[in-house]
Amino acid sequence: MAALTLNTLDYATGAVPTFEAASTSDTVNDAGNGHSHFLWYKNTNAAARTVTITAPGNTPYEQANPDPSFTLAATSGELMIPLHPAYQDASGLVTITLDAIAGVTVAYVRTP
Repeated sequence: MAALTLNTLDYATGAVPTFEAASTSDTVNDAGNGHSHFLWYKNTNAAARTVTITAPGNTPYEQANPDPSFTLAATSGELMIPLHPAYQDASGLVTITLDAIAGVTVAYVRTP
């Protein structure tokens, strides 16, 4: 499991986020307030990828919360996923998995 590095955008200067190689299981230590933190994926591989966020906890009916999944298009696909505070586990981490990582980079970004 790899911890992603937070990139912070700035009102005065903007920012060019640093993209890093994705792993099959990444973590972030803060989901923000539901409007300020997101994951930005890029895929240069010829195959689409599936990005899944592990949703902790249970529904009111004591069933495991469903894990949200997102499709990252092939070749020149880009995907931005807003993070929700409900994605954080008891230790404050958000866990993200990918079905395959060849050609996939990710930036963990926070808006001001």
